[in-house]
Amino acid sequence: MTRTEHSLRNLRAVLVFQTSALFTAFLTRKIFVDVLSQEYLGLDGTFSNILVALSLAELGLGDAITFSLYKPLAEKDTRKLCALMGIYQRAYQIIGIVVALLGCAIAPFLPVLIRDLPDLPYVYLIYFLFVANSVLSYFFVYKQSLILADQKRYVITSYRYGFWTVLYLAQAVFLLLTREYLVYLVLQLVETLLENWILARKAEDMYPFLRKKRTVPLDHETRKNVTDNTKAMFLHKIGGVMVFNTDNLLLSYFIGVVAVGVYSNYLLVIKGLRNFYKMLFGAFTGSVGNLGATCGKENALSVYRRMNFAGSWLIGWCSICLMILFNPFLELWVGPEYLFSADIVLLIVLNFYVTGMREVNQTFQNAYGLFQQMKYKSIVEAIINLIVSIALVRPFGVAGIFVGTLSSTMLTCFWAEPYIVYRHALGCPVRRYFYQYGVSTVLTAVAGYITWLVCTILPGTGIVLFSEMTAVCAILPNIIFVICLRKNEEYFFLKELFCSRFKER
Repeated sequence: MTRTEHSLRNLRAVLVFQTSALFTAFLTRKIFVDVLSQEYLGLDGTFSNILVALSLAELGLGDAITFSLYKPLAEKDTRKLCALMGIYQRAYQIIGIVVALLGCAIAPFLPVLIRDLPDLPYVYLIYFLFVANSVLSYFFVYKQSLILADQKRYVITSYRYGFWTVLYLAQAVFLLLTREYLVYLVLQLVETLLENWILARKAEDMYPFLRKKRTVPLDHETRKNVTDNTKAMFLHKIGGVMVFNTDNLLLSYFIGVVAVGVYSNYLLVIKGLRNFYKMLFGAFTGSVGNLGATCGKENALSVYRRMNFAGSWLIGWCSICLMILFNPFLELWVGPEYLFSADIVLLIVLNFYVTGMREVNQTFQNAYGLFQQMKYKSIVEAIINLIVSIALVRPFGVAGIFVGTLSSTMLTCFWAEPYIVYRHALGCPVRRYFYQYGVSTVLTAVAGYITWLVCTILPGTGIVLFSEMTAVCAILPNIIFVICLRKNEEYFFLKELFCSRFKER
């Protein structure tokens, strides 16, 4: 199977299984909001982010190991693969234990981390269930890296989103029957265990050498590369965690857990879209890694431009839909008491846009192993985020936190990531990237404004008006994009690619 066929198969799996999981997630969240209080919703978001912060113990080992697997997989070097997986297994067992100990050590400080910690029953038991859910995956997840590096992400996607769909349905049913949050969390714990155990067995079926309990030494050069890349990814991960997972912690500390509960509904939609495009571009990571190892920079540049064109289109369209439909959707879904004002929604969407526009660069960073070159960027990003967020949260409240996130991204990632990719992976000046970024942003803003104007004159109310607005958002921005971009070489390529795949069926 060719790289393109692998990638398209990955994409089909993403579309089918994530759509199912996302629909059931929305259903479960609606029942969660109706059955439980806002405090439970806030705790859910806050504890989740505490555990994400603890995942720093992972040190970025996953990405470093996955990158190291590309070459031995291409060469079918099972001896080296066994050596790498042995290191990965031992490291993750240690990491799981460290995360468990850190999680327990933080428990006495929960009243300090969370302003006005809700007086709910079993708060500490709830927290320890979150810790257990996080720790369990570390003992199985290492085998999945081999599937990812072998360009077969669709295998993991199919199982993961299938399990999540079943989990959300079970949680919805048991919430209605028991109205107990603890049951909700126990089901989540069982799902994590089963999902990771079954995926580990699937990896063994696909790569039988994983069953052999033999110790294979790793050569000095590879061990050094893995160590150096892991150190660099650790610094990179600090920035990622502090920027994307401290918003809820800052909200809970400075504003309160109710604000976290309100934001969690926006975040569920954002994460659904973010997971989609991460899986979409992640499906191409193995192909890009293979491309970097076997083809020249000219071919890599062509692939990069096509991916960046498609990504800009997708992120621009999603951002328009979010800006116009976010609050109308949430009002219908969970009620008007769970809405932010329009200015805060704009900041949430802007953060979504600038983060999404980074995805192709991050795909090439991971595929080409550009970990060393990016290690200090994330530290600066994290520092800027915290300083600006804390400085602005008191005068501007929730908006100040989101301005901090946006500022840190624009002052670091916006220019540093494309510069590194163009210099070390593509070997050409970065000027064209910023020109295309500006064109895409202006086009998105113009298309969004026109779409908003049309939506303001639509008749109807409630679900009827929302359906009309959804139809306009689905069609009008894409018509504008086609009119403005139809002469691009990347547009012709993508059009021919999808038309050819459609004709085959």
